[in-house]
Amino acid sequence: MSSVEQTGRPAGAFNAAIGRQVPSFHWVAFLALCRRELRRMMKMAVAFIVAPALMAIIYFFCFLFGLGPERGTPTGDAVLSYLVPGLIMLSVLLRAAESGGFYLLYSKIEGHIIDELMAPVGAREAVPAYLLAGVTAGLISGLAVWIASLFFWPLPVAHPLTAIGFVLAAALFMALCGFLCGMASTKWDHISAYFTFLFTPLSFLSGLFAPVDAMPATFAAIVKLNPLYHAMEGFRHGMLGGAAQSPALSALFLGIGIMALLALAVRLYSTGWRMKS
Repeated sequence: MSSVEQTGRPAGAFNAAIGRQVPSFHWVAFLALCRRELRRMMKMAVAFIVAPALMAIIYFFCFLFGLGPERGTPTGDAVLSYLVPGLIMLSVLLRAAESGGFYLLYSKIEGHIIDELMAPVGAREAVPAYLLAGVTAGLISGLAVWIASLFFWPLPVAHPLTAIGFVLAAALFMALCGFLCGMASTKWDHISAYFTFLFTPLSFLSGLFAPVDAMPATFAAIVKLNPLYHAMEGFRHGMLGGAAQSPALSALFLGIGIMALLALAVRLYSTGWRMKS
């Protein structure tokens, strides 16, 4: 029986019974993008689970042997306790930015991004999906480093909720940074340059290895303008209990940065900025 005999209309004719209105937030599209990005992330699990944990162990033992006669003393123990939260946060920051940016750039280079741009999927669905993948990668990486640290230098967590809150905020901030760099990049060399000349220096100059207050006053004032410094200090307060910077001020600084970057990311994605090149 032909389609005309079955429905009384030619094949392909408009059917008013089928709802075609796109909802304000397309949950089906959002979940589909999340599944795609999370599957892509799990295929590279070794790169952001084993590698960061191994790197953190190497850093830790370099500092341990570098302490020399201070090893085993209260001063040496304080240095190592200060170092561990920084290594955890470093892994979270770099992996979140890497996942947030590389996945988007991969879609652009391979041409997959055209499917997103043609589908009824907007910035409200696509941007959170990419960010969720970046945040998840950062958290899993940080968790791997923390678990590895328990075998060599176990530390009690002074304020668990504070530590979790700052690690989530830091991962989201860096996922946004990576996402924006992924939008701005058109080839792998571009985004690699962002990591070499921007993300890695900012991560290392954030109080990772030494207290910022021990630096010269002018340099310390400049470092305190770095959002990653506030992420480090807030997380270190959650892990160790003490902090040179007020956790509330650090949270406010990070919150403002996240809102500004999120607004920029949504705006640029909505306009299709550098998405088709």
